[in-house]
Amino acid sequence: MLEISQANVDFFAEVMPIVIGTKRRNGVVKMDPVWYKYRDGHFWLNTFRGARWLEHLERDQQASLLLIDPKDMTRTVHIEARLVGTTTEGAQEHLSELDERYQMGAHEHLEDQVRVKVQLEPLNVRSTLDWLAENAGKWNTSADQ
Repeated sequence: MLEISQANVDFFAEVMPIVIGTKRRNGVVKMDPVWYKYRDGHFWLNTFRGARWLEHLERDQQASLLLIDPKDMTRTVHIEARLVGTTTEGAQEHLSELDERYQMGAHEHLEDQVRVKVQLEPLNVRSTLDWLAENAGKWNTSADQ
């Protein structure tokens, strides 16, 4: 399993949408904001059967993920991930967990949807958080001169 810095793990615990990028058949990237939870070294997403990005993900078995701090856009993490699996088992309960995490109301209007829980394993992580930590103090600002 990929070693991920504590700064990134802490960032993943913050509540924000994650953008998932998948490829359409014609090679064009499709990007969608989704809710997630990072647990046990994996990203867990929730969607519905019929979502285009899910179809692309199941076909290609890979995705790009992007997190951007809504309060500080210089804090970003880009992840290349592989699909571990999808399941409908426990997907409705998982959606309820995400409702609570994102402080949203229940999704009664989605009762007719077949919910799908998605598990992604990070393969590569590029982060401004790591870069900033590695380069702290290396920059001269006008105040330092």
